[in-house]
Amino acid sequence: MPERAPITDHATAAAPAVCPFCSLLCDDLVLAPNPDGSFAVPRNGCRRARADYARAPLAAQAEVAGRPVSLARAVARAAQLLKRAQHPLFAGLATDVDGMRAAVTLAERCGATLDHLHGDTMSALVRLLQTRGGYTTTLSEVRNRAECVLMVGLDLDTRYENFVRRCLCPAEALLPERLAQRRLIYLGATPPRVLADAALEVLRCRADRTAAALGALLALLRGATLNARSAGGVPRAALSRLAGSLRASAYTVIACAPGALGPRAEPALACAFELVEELNRTTRAALIALGGDDGGQSAQATCAWLTGYPLRIRCGDTVTYDPLTHTTAALLASGATDASVWIDAYGRHPNPPPTCAPATSVVLGATRPARTPEVFIAVGTPGLDHAARLVRTDAVVSLHLAAQRTTALPAVAEVLAAMAARLA
Repeated sequence: MPERAPITDHATAAAPAVCPFCSLLCDDLVLAPNPDGSFAVPRNGCRRARADYARAPLAAQAEVAGRPVSLARAVARAAQLLKRAQHPLFAGLATDVDGMRAAVTLAERCGATLDHLHGDTMSALVRLLQTRGGYTTTLSEVRNRAECVLMVGLDLDTRYENFVRRCLCPAEALLPERLAQRRLIYLGATPPRVLADAALEVLRCRADRTAAALGALLALLRGATLNARSAGGVPRAALSRLAGSLRASAYTVIACAPGALGPRAEPALACAFELVEELNRTTRAALIALGGDDGGQSAQATCAWLTGYPLRIRCGDTVTYDPLTHTTAALLASGATDASVWIDAYGRHPNPPPTCAPATSVVLGATRPARTPEVFIAVGTPGLDHAARLVRTDAVVSLHLAAQRTTALPAVAEVLAAMAARLA
């Protein structure tokens, strides 16, 4: 595979960019290059974007057992590990659409299992859609048409901060009257500070009691009477008022981040789906689940396009889908996998699970892992070191991200394609 040129230039000052560091894919960031290849974000950035853009790129490097080697030699060693393996695992999968395409192709050649680092959360949402269906909406619908937004446990101070600027409290919307009268209601433990200046109605509830509060709210909407004084820590009177507000709203959106709902995320999500279904009997309502960071939404969508199944599949003579056993944790705990490829092109999760055996592990990362794997290859970040395509959190828009700097770092897709060629 061809080597890339070293860093020679950077994006022009104040160039607009699509941010790859969370699944909102905000497309109006303004970047200012620094001499070390990092960027400042003078406008429209959030805390996460500013922190991730401030990271300078790794030098192009490839290692086998901690020793520097050529990229071709590292690829050959990685392919050798996969060829010998009976059940390889491709995990992490923090890459872009092209990287995920290459991962599926390589998995088909070596019989690997595919699981994303956010697989538990994404699988919980998929199971609900598979078993009961649901009404979902888009970021644009939230921005332009929602009259009432019920936020369930959203931590907008550390994740999805720009959801406020772009969707909840935008400067303008297609239906200005809806925006003017929009009600923002928060159900959760800690109201977001970023909404301190908004007219926010707050119902305090611990994350582990969210399902109880939503279940009581659902009962009220169905005409039941609550005998208890509170449910999930929320007073009965407050839940009754909330039920009335949702009934009166022309368009309600329930917004949540499944990854922030804790170990009881699935029951809480199930209640949210049923709330939306109940409201749609007399008015209009929909759910938006914010998630799929680190390329998760792109990995899920690409896997479905190519195989007909969501993630947590094993490739072979046929593709098998099992969201309970084809998981990173289960395969490593059982010792069923004998080689692993960990992919983290965004630099936020550089370390494979500690149970990954270093002697049979391959890491493709934008930052160095703490433990030395058998093969390490530094890769570029999508939308930063190379052009990329990513799928937004609402799964209806695929965005093109231009490269913002020129580095010698290969894309994940290039490295995996080279490994597949070796296997062939």
